[in-house]
Amino acid sequence: MGLARLLAALPKDFVLTLVDVGSAGGINPRWRPLRPVVSAVLFDPRETTASGALGRGETRVYPVALGDQAGEAKLHITALPNMSSFLPPDGEVFGRYRKKGIDAQIVRSEMVPVERLDALAEADGFRPHVLKVDTQGSELMVLKGAEECLKSVLLAEVEVSFFQRYVGQPIFADIEAWMKQQGFELIELHRLKRYRAANSLGIRHSLTGDAQRSGRVSYGDAIFLRKEDPILRAAATDDGASVLRAVVALIAYGKADIAAALLDKGRDLLPAGRTSAIGKALEGLNRWRLIPRITGLLKPGRH
Repeated sequence: MGLARLLAALPKDFVLTLVDVGSAGGINPRWRPLRPVVSAVLFDPRETTASGALGRGETRVYPVALGDQAGEAKLHITALPNMSSFLPPDGEVFGRYRKKGIDAQIVRSEMVPVERLDALAEADGFRPHVLKVDTQGSELMVLKGAEECLKSVLLAEVEVSFFQRYVGQPIFADIEAWMKQQGFELIELHRLKRYRAANSLGIRHSLTGDAQRSGRVSYGDAIFLRKEDPILRAAATDDGASVLRAVVALIAYGKADIAAALLDKGRDLLPAGRTSAIGKALEGLNRWRLIPRITGLLKPGRH
């Protein structure tokens, strides 16, 4: 039940290509219910060899990092591996927060291969519809190496920092401004994480007893959606596929209301039967409350 009706309402050849940059742990569980129609393209320099295939229901893994130019780059491996980055951690900044100074200490460095997403996508013939980037400070470099790919992206998830945790790191305002220039709008901030200030009294918990939390908001995931008019213009040239892909991506991210509104705007670009079937599927998902079931699968990482 649930998503089965939505999947059945999609065209038989429907494919949504997800590109995940910094995919340690594999494809995010939010995509599990939609897996039959997702072509997952994963990038992780910690993998030793390429594997898998491109295509509906398939997973292709590239053992390289991505950036704004091809070559090699030094990866700084930290005591807490999830904090490793191409940018050096700012020890003075991390040292202000509980345990972070220790976690961010560089234990070794290694050179890793770097490619541009645009070059790999052109060479291997894929076009991303959803782009996720989580690379510990080098997200803007990845995006700048994917300007051509971004033309086909409908939704992007980008990890953003609200202050410079790494030396030379672009912060949230920089990334939001750049994504706006590429035709995207911010629709959500989620998985917000806070750093607790180190202090001699050892205080780390909120003292208010309400929903306010101690610590400084440090980073999270920014969700960007391509502006509505460009989606509709693209859908007018691809038999409505862009609207359908955006609807599916929005469902995965818990934005059923925005998905339904977009379907309203794009209904004339789809065959009448298709619009009706997708609409009924969305109504069914609303009753079934699918989204808590999807988001309940998510387990935020620690870094």
